[in-house]
Amino acid sequence: MATLVVRHPDGSETEHALTGELKIGRQEGNDLLLTEGGVSRNHARVFEEGGSVFIEDLKSANGTYVDGERIEEAAPLSPQSKVVLGDYELQLKASARGGSGARKAVKPASSPGVPLGTGEARATRAMPSLQQKKAAGPAPGAAIAKRPARPVAGSTGGAPTAATGPMLRGMTGPWAGKTFNIGAKLLVGRQPPAGVVLEDDSVSRRHAELERAGTVVRVRDLGSANGTLLNGEVLGPEPIELQAGDVLQFGVVEMTFEAPEALDAPVRRGGATPSRSGRGAPEEASPGRGKLIMAVLGVVGLLVVGAVAKAALSASNGETPIERKGPSAPTDPAAQLQDLLSECRSFASNEQGAPNWVRAEETCTKALDLDPINPEGNTLIRRIKLEREASDNFAAGVKALERLKEKDALEAFKKIPKESEYFRRAKAKAKDASEQFSKRSLDDCKRYLNNSQWEVAVSRCDEFLQVWCSSQNQEELTPPLGFSLRLEGKLRRNEWRPKDALLVRFLVARAKVNPKAEPWKCNREIIFTDDDRAPDPAAEVRQWINKKYVNKFMQAAMVDYWFGRGSEALATLQKLRSNFEASQFHAETDLLVKDMGNVDQLFKVGESALTAEDPEKAAGFFREALETDTRLMANMAESHPSFYRKNILQDMATKAYSRGKHWADREDKRKACRIWKLGFEFYRGSTDLNKAVAFCSGQASQALSGAGGCSDLTVVEDYAVPGDGVAEQLAAKKTEWKCR
Repeated sequence: MATLVVRHPDGSETEHALTGELKIGRQEGNDLLLTEGGVSRNHARVFEEGGSVFIEDLKSANGTYVDGERIEEAAPLSPQSKVVLGDYELQLKASARGGSGARKAVKPASSPGVPLGTGEARATRAMPSLQQKKAAGPAPGAAIAKRPARPVAGSTGGAPTAATGPMLRGMTGPWAGKTFNIGAKLLVGRQPPAGVVLEDDSVSRRHAELERAGTVVRVRDLGSANGTLLNGEVLGPEPIELQAGDVLQFGVVEMTFEAPEALDAPVRRGGATPSRSGRGAPEEASPGRGKLIMAVLGVVGLLVVGAVAKAALSASNGETPIERKGPSAPTDPAAQLQDLLSECRSFASNEQGAPNWVRAEETCTKALDLDPINPEGNTLIRRIKLEREASDNFAAGVKALERLKEKDALEAFKKIPKESEYFRRAKAKAKDASEQFSKRSLDDCKRYLNNSQWEVAVSRCDEFLQVWCSSQNQEELTPPLGFSLRLEGKLRRNEWRPKDALLVRFLVARAKVNPKAEPWKCNREIIFTDDDRAPDPAAEVRQWINKKYVNKFMQAAMVDYWFGRGSEALATLQKLRSNFEASQFHAETDLLVKDMGNVDQLFKVGESALTAEDPEKAAGFFREALETDTRLMANMAESHPSFYRKNILQDMATKAYSRGKHWADREDKRKACRIWKLGFEFYRGSTDLNKAVAFCSGQASQALSGAGGCSDLTVVEDYAVPGDGVAEQLAAKKTEWKCR
């Protein structure tokens, strides 16, 4: 029997026996529940067939990758295959009988001696390579503590000036060459109030702290997720004194400690200089040796001066001096990988001008050559490919627009996805192109219609209307529920006709050309909509939350709730609740904890019911969750739905349609309609569900016309859809016949 080994984001591994099929996802009801980032509710399934093991992606949002390639259909697995689902890595471990290269043992979880931190591991990307490096070494600070303490400067030392004070100098990534002065205290972390802000996923929010007391600078780790290393040794919470030239590593970011000469080697009264090696006591300086050292230093100084002069002369002649490597350029694969990823991020960033997508892709590809299943590398490469393609389409659209080929320009702009940073720029260009294109196509459309050139008119009018309709309400383009389309003559009951005269003439011409043609459909393109501001719903929600709540913890919790991060929201509120200095907020905090916890729990229970093919049971939980969500989000609940509301409405509609179809296929139309109407109650934006309830409305009308008594009206009640007119007639008939 084969076994699936799952490596979790924190580096730990678990094994799961494969007996037939293993469904994987973050939603309860799956055989293998993976709840961390990047995993869809129903993500993938692993199954056995014909003696082989396969993995199939279940249309997940972030995809399933086998050996670095996103799979589109079921792919075979071997013990050598590496599978990536979001932040998880999977590998097949064959049975002992198979003997086909299965791993001998599962790697243990991270060493208990490694400081993983509290409350920050969720937001900080764990670095397995660093974790292993730490676990292999001694206890935190053990080796560092053996270094001889630097003596305090004597009367001849003096305090450092501002120009020569201690500082940190970046060695890698975007921080290379940057310096940070060390005052009384200096906090290092991923976000303010840190004095040294290192925006890297491997760095915790509050990572480490440096403290200066006179001429001495000490460093300590603050319980960071990935730890702080000093010259390759793991630091603990106890402060360790720094010496000039020491290399500090925060996550994967390396920095060196620099101090003036007076701090590094203070003069003692006895003339002795402390040893940096820690091997034995300092030796007493002899006059002969001192002269030799001075001579060597003089020669070295002359060589340095000559090198500086040569570099300056080369620069003045237009030559590019050779880039100086840092004092400890990374040589191990893990450090190389992080440097390549940092370089890739820099090329893909627009903070220093237009991104260089070609260089970004090249650098990320090199990183993936070192680690083909690296989650960050694969995420970056997918974004880079999307943006590079969007960049090409944007350039093609602009070029076509310059050549007055508006139609070609619009086709290019339509290919740019909304997620791309080129979308906003393309939207403005598309608006200009659509205005020019629409004017000509509209003139041609009217002329051909007036001359009864139906086939040419249909083609040209459709080009104009497909641009025009994207900015129109759906109610202006399609008949309401229970109404049929009538293009000519007087409208009768339950008949509908578009208000736009040109659209009516086009539909009439289209029917003449092909009476059996499918109903005309508007292929809405968001690139053509009138609102070119493209508002960011998340930004608007944050603005509303900041106005409603004064406390920063409440604001952060509400944002997490809106995004669907219920556990993080509750954890943030618990921190506020435990702060007795903020007691004025405790009562409101308790209400938020109760409501958020209820929504999260009701959502999970409802989703479990949907997984069990029981939308009628799920509806009760979902109604209560939506009611509580409305209390939390107030007037933003409908216009800016939270993660919970969006998923409840859409999942309920999807499952209700498929479950109703199940009963319709078995000739139980009444039960099918009851379930379809239930889904329609939650969400009316599903085309399939709209067609289904329209069928139910027709059945209700027929049943009502043939009803002879109160018992017949129960059939009508199962079919009737609120708002279709039949439900109102049913109520009137019940009153007339005095039905209970």
